[in-house]
Amino acid sequence: MEVNVGVIRDKPGIYSGLWQSQSSNQQLAVCYNHDGKLIVKICTVKEILREEDGTRITLISPDNEHSETSLLFDQIESIYPIRD
Repeated sequence: MEVNVGVIRDKPGIYSGLWQSQSSNQQLAVCYNHDGKLIVKICTVKEILREEDGTRITLISPDNEHSETSLLFDQIESIYPIRD
């Protein structure tokens, strides 16, 4: 049995959730593909930037704002908005 309460997997929903995180500083759990491995990062979205190679998302950790992760939107598999 698979339970997906609150998990967003469709690309339009993911894109909307990323924008909401950036505008309201809402924390997300972002699951993304990095070199064939699925990584989950608890973060907020610092920046969404359209580039020639695609849309680049910059994530920051809530406990270390100097630690940034930059990835392409296409690498993101799912997000989970974290409620306060």
